[in-house]
Amino acid sequence: MSQQIFRDTPSRFFAVLTWRYGKLYIDALDKIESIQRHRHGVGLTRSELIEVCEDIINEGIEHIELPEDLDDEQSRITAPEMIRQMLQSEWLEEPKRSDYQRVYYLDSRAELLLECLRRMAYPEQVTFTDKLHLVCSRIMDKEAFEKHPLADLEACTDNLRYGLQELRSIQQGMARLTQRQLRSDSIKENLQVLYDDFSENIGQRAYKSLIDLDIPVRLPMAREQLAQIQTNPTVIAKMELELQKRRPELNEDEVEVRVQNALHDAARLLDSVEPQAEAVDRRAADFARRSFARFRYLQEVSSGRRAEVRELFELINEKYAECKINALPEDLDLPGLKIPAVSLLSGIDSLFSPRVVRAKGEQAPLQDLYEDDDSFYALEEMSDNINSSLTTLRANRFYHELNVTSDGLKSKDIPTDVEQWLLNTIGLLLHSDTLESEYDITTPRDAITHDILPEPDQVEDMLLDQFTIHPKAR
Repeated sequence: MSQQIFRDTPSRFFAVLTWRYGKLYIDALDKIESIQRHRHGVGLTRSELIEVCEDIINEGIEHIELPEDLDDEQSRITAPEMIRQMLQSEWLEEPKRSDYQRVYYLDSRAELLLECLRRMAYPEQVTFTDKLHLVCSRIMDKEAFEKHPLADLEACTDNLRYGLQELRSIQQGMARLTQRQLRSDSIKENLQVLYDDFSENIGQRAYKSLIDLDIPVRLPMAREQLAQIQTNPTVIAKMELELQKRRPELNEDEVEVRVQNALHDAARLLDSVEPQAEAVDRRAADFARRSFARFRYLQEVSSGRRAEVRELFELINEKYAECKINALPEDLDLPGLKIPAVSLLSGIDSLFSPRVVRAKGEQAPLQDLYEDDDSFYALEEMSDNINSSLTTLRANRFYHELNVTSDGLKSKDIPTDVEQWLLNTIGLLLHSDTLESEYDITTPRDAITHDILPEPDQVEDMLLDQFTIHPKAR
């Protein structure tokens, strides 16, 4: 990569950023690019360049840190010198014209580098899309890898890379906000970082979407399905055939190696999602802990005794710098506490007061006023709790555990030795009509008849209306 970059680009092209006046050069190039973009590609004359450079020098020369041995004349950079350096570094180009006019254009490589620098200076808002959700849904769909399995695998790999990049961006965003919060000097700035930047931009958007994804539940199932795909000779043969159509110059061994590498890359990326998500959780917990500590610190140092509190912290930092808490000595040798004088009201001579012995009373029970509205409210609350815990994903998982054949499974044959079999059965009934369910349920109530319904099935000590579970027709 380096050979390709420096084949046509001189090394001094990047040296502009590290020069003594690199900040001025960056601001000047940014302004030149902005002017050229609004002119739809028309260049700038020398007088316009000199004016731009002089404005940048006048505005930013005070923020440049210079060595003390330089006098004012040596430290003062001029606009013609800036233009000359930009031409030598090939940030600017001056094409020869037939009318001998000197017109300057910003090099295309400089525009690319400036775009990268703008993204570093003004990072984009942290987002978390549904890329990882699409990967899990795609891998768990049994019909996804039938027609074009290699294309499906490549799409899953690309979404995994983008999803991991989003997780890293969330983690880096939290790290930047943590540093900003530690540098805050007022409670207002601390709360602004917490509520405006973190809570609104990261917590309510990206981090909430990450929690809703339910990675600990979805990833193991997707990884198990991907392992089955890796050991399925039919799917692998289709992938090799699809790759041979794309790349006919490859032989059979190279095709087999490329397909296996693609499968291993997808598995490796899928295994990297959960550790990265856990790192995001740790970063969020660290941000919350540091935010609370910083807030308490600012409360103390901003109060009326802030000078004494600040003096105490400075003394601790000076005496026990880079010392861990478990390594601190028992006697910290800190200054004594300055407790203000305490006076007693109404002339009491002593703080001692004898304990008053009271007889133990009995609690009178409250009368329960039972109403029908209370019963309806309890039933509605229990129904909402069941609906929120019994998801379609849980119902499909219980359906797979039942190993339902094509003939179906009757309600009286549902195994009761499974943990929480009753709740899982309720989940099957709740989500049987949803699009994401992988099964159908038929009952005698579905038939349009006036016959008497059959007796309920006795399952342990429960009575269940008769129903039959069937695999959904695809």
